[in-house]
Amino acid sequence: MNYALPSLFALASVVQAILPNNVVTPSTSGSLSAIKYTNVGGSGTYNQVTSMIKGSWPSCTANPSCITTPKQVSGPLAPFNEEMTAVLRGPMTLHNIAVYQPSVNSSSATWKRTSLWQQNSAPDNLVFMNNKGGGASGEWDIGDTIACGGNSQSFANGAFTDAVGSPNAEVHNGNLPNGNEVNIVTATSCTDVPCDGFARGTASHGWAGSKAFVFEFEMPSDGSSTPPAIWLLNQQVVNAAQYGCNCRGMGGQGGCGELDVFEVLPNNLNQGISEIYSFKGATGGGDGNFFARPTGGVVTYMAILDMQTDSIAIQRLSSWDFGQAAMTRSIVDGYLGVPSKLVSFAAGNKRRSERPKFMHRRTMH
Repeated sequence: MNYALPSLFALASVVQAILPNNVVTPSTSGSLSAIKYTNVGGSGTYNQVTSMIKGSWPSCTANPSCITTPKQVSGPLAPFNEEMTAVLRGPMTLHNIAVYQPSVNSSSATWKRTSLWQQNSAPDNLVFMNNKGGGASGEWDIGDTIACGGNSQSFANGAFTDAVGSPNAEVHNGNLPNGNEVNIVTATSCTDVPCDGFARGTASHGWAGSKAFVFEFEMPSDGSSTPPAIWLLNQQVVNAAQYGCNCRGMGGQGGCGELDVFEVLPNNLNQGISEIYSFKGATGGGDGNFFARPTGGVVTYMAILDMQTDSIAIQRLSSWDFGQAAMTRSIVDGYLGVPSKLVSFAAGNKRRSERPKFMHRRTMH
């Protein structure tokens, strides 16, 4: 589904940001239209996976099986300046996905579209993956993914329910069934260009530096209790084992970065929340602030991760032209400046999430 956006942007001033007119009516508390995290980056370490020791049939005998070493990171957006992947869990209907990045560096005047997928069409520099390695693609190691490796990444089939032997071998219709998960990566594999950290099977590269993800989707209520979600992970997490040996800790346990863009929780299936996790700890929109789950129609959300301002902005848009091949830095600044629920991730203003852990937020080794 494409939208024509005539007169998409209105000029705020000659020298300042361009204010977009495709944002919804602002709401900064309760049912939110946007949330913005400031002071995102920092200096610290996380436990980078350097090796995974294979088990021996019929049980995992390797101890330890997950080998890590501290990795020091620092700077604006760190560790979210590293390569990221987007993960999606059904029930969800996907219509369009686009990724934009600065053409040269974080201060570039133009952000170009680097990846695109449109429903029932062949993608451009975007591959759908899942964690079903060991059959048609990827690999499998004895164990329950916590001990030893379990399933690696695999190429997702068109129905998002199984693996196929090559990237995007089947056309994806966008219907992500209840409880199924997929994630998106670039078309560059770790075999083509070595990846940071440990990688196995069909491991691939994500999107590094500043980036903007645009999702057009629905989260229909199918009568199940499975909560749909969209979240971003450090690419290293899925390249090792998304639900096992990986770098996704938090606070004193490390933490290579997770951003919950729109996560519905089991205790309220009509609301989605946003939270952020890294070696700094965790914080989020706070109790009572949420995104309304789109059960009855298509919505568009953008997540901008910007090194220049050390901020992350998630906001609902009224529409998006997925044929748009680029946007200027002034437009990006305009989106970053729209009224939002402001959350500082600075030292001294962070909290560990009190929300119950669920599916993608299991305790990791």
